[in-house]
Amino acid sequence: AVKVKKGNTFVNADCPDSIRSNNSMKVEDSLSETILKSLSRERLCDVEVVGKDEVPVEVPGYLLAAHSEIFEEMFYSKKEKLTVCEKAAAAAADVEKANPASGEDDPSDSDDPPSHCEHHVKLKFATWDSINATVHFLATRTLPDSLERAANEHSLRTICQMHLIGRMFNLCALKDQAYRTARLIMNKTPRLVSVAFDECVLADSLLGEEFKRPSCKCPLKEYALEYLRESPLTTLLAEGTVFLSAESISAIMCDQEMDMDETTMFHVLNSWVKQDEECNRDTGRALVSNIDLAYIKTEYLNNVVRKSGFVDASDVDAALKEIEEMLENQSPDEKEHVVVEGAGKPEYNGIYVRQEEDIGLGEDEVVYVKECREDEDYCPDYGLYLMKARWALTPCVDSSNFLYSREAVNLSQNRHIPPKEGWKTVGGVDPPPTLAWNAAKDGDKAGGGNRAYLAPNLAGTGTSIMSIMDVANGDHDEGRKRRSLNTMLNLPTDEGHEEDDYHDDMDDSSMSMERESMLSTIQDCGMDESER
Repeated sequence: AVKVKKGNTFVNADCPDSIRSNNSMKVEDSLSETILKSLSRERLCDVEVVGKDEVPVEVPGYLLAAHSEIFEEMFYSKKEKLTVCEKAAAAAADVEKANPASGEDDPSDSDDPPSHCEHHVKLKFATWDSINATVHFLATRTLPDSLERAANEHSLRTICQMHLIGRMFNLCALKDQAYRTARLIMNKTPRLVSVAFDECVLADSLLGEEFKRPSCKCPLKEYALEYLRESPLTTLLAEGTVFLSAESISAIMCDQEMDMDETTMFHVLNSWVKQDEECNRDTGRALVSNIDLAYIKTEYLNNVVRKSGFVDASDVDAALKEIEEMLENQSPDEKEHVVVEGAGKPEYNGIYVRQEEDIGLGEDEVVYVKECREDEDYCPDYGLYLMKARWALTPCVDSSNFLYSREAVNLSQNRHIPPKEGWKTVGGVDPPPTLAWNAAKDGDKAGGGNRAYLAPNLAGTGTSIMSIMDVANGDHDEGRKRRSLNTMLNLPTDEGHEEDDYHDDMDDSSMSMERESMLSTIQDCGMDESER
C-alpha cells in the first residue's frame, strides 16, 4: 500500500495490481537504478565537482544534500549551526555559484564548453576516480567492484580520498566503508601501507589547521602510522619507500615511536634517496640528522653510510671518533665478557673482555683478554682463546703455553661462548677455574648497533581454523603470522569499531581454540615462567 495525501492527512491506498504482482522487483534495487539513471540526466545534474586533475563530475545536488547537512548548507543556504570541522569542510570545498549575469564564472572567459551546473565544488585533494566512486556509493551504498577487488596503489589512494570526503562532509557510511576496505588492502599487501600514509600526509598539507585538531584526527592515518611503527620489515623495508613523498619520509624519520634501530632507519632513508638521487639528495641530507650515527656499526659506517652520497664525511668521522672514545671509557662489565673464578692462582681470575679487532688470529678464532680492575694499576696479561676446536687460557705473550684447556662444544651456534665447567689443568695451578659468559648490555652505544630492532617472528603462517575463517571473511589482518606474545600484545587496536566487524562468525569455541594455540606457541618457544 502507498499513502496518498487528502487535505492535511495521509490515507492508505492499494498499489496497482501490476506492481503488486511483480514479485521480482525490490524497492532497494529499483531505487538504486533510478538514482543511477539520474546521474546521466543533464537537467538533474546541477552541481559540478572538480578534483585536482581538473576533470569535472556532474552530480545532482539533491543526492549530495540528502546525505550531508554540509552540502545542504552549501547548496540551499540552510541556516544552521555547524561545528568547527564542518565549517572548515565547507570552506575547503571552495564552492562557487554560477552567475553569468554578474560576470562571475562567465563561459566566455574559458576555452572549456559552457557548464549548465548551478554550483561548482573544488576538492583539491581528490581525483576524478575518487569523486566518481563517491557518487556511485551515495547512489548504491556500495563501492565500485574494481576498487574492492584491486589491491594496488591507485585503488588504495582512491579509497583514501573517499575516506577523507566522508570525514569532511559527515558521510558516515562512506567513511566507514572506505576505512574497512583500505584496511583489508593494507593487511593483504603490507607494502601498500606506505601508500595510505602518504595520501593522508598529502591531504593534511592541503587542508586547513582545523582538520589537525584532536577531534578531527584521521583514523586511517593513525592506523597506517601505527602499522609502519610496528612492522617496518614488511612495509618500509619491502619496497614501501617507493610510494613516499618528501613530506611522508620526513614524518617517518622524525617519528620517535618508530620501532627501528639506527641502521634500519638509515637503510630506509638510503632506499628512498636512491629512487631519485638528484631530487631526493637534499632531503636525505637534512633528515640524516635524525639518525645517531654512533649507534651504527663501524663497518656499515665506512662501507655504506660514507658512500651514500648524502652524508658528509665529517659526520661519519665524528661518529667513528665517538665510538672509539666510548669504547675506551667503557666499563668491562658493560661489554661482552667472561668471568673466570676459582683458579688455583688468583691472578688468573678476573674479567676477560672479548676483542673484536684483528690481532693476528684466524676468522674462526675467538679471543677474550683480561682487564685490570679499577683499583689495579697493573695486572698480568692473560687471554682466553678459541683455537679451532679447543678453548685455552694462556699468557698473552705465549698463546701456546696452555694454563687450562677445555674441548669446545656447540661450535655451530654459540662458538663464541666458552664452556662453564669441565676445564683441565695443563700448565697452571689446580684447581681449574669455572667460567661465566655475559653478553654486552642492551643500549650499548659504543658497541655500534647493539640497540637491536626486534622484528616480529614471521617464520611460518600455519593453517589453523582461525586463519581459514578470517580469510573466508575477507580479513587478512596482519597476515595471521606467528608472533611472540609481546609482539601480539602491541599490535594496532581497532578503537571505535565493534569487535565483530571483522570476525562476526567467531564463536566461543573458536576463541578457546585460538587461546590453546597461543599457549602452545608460548611453550614451543621455550619461555620461562616470567616471560610467559
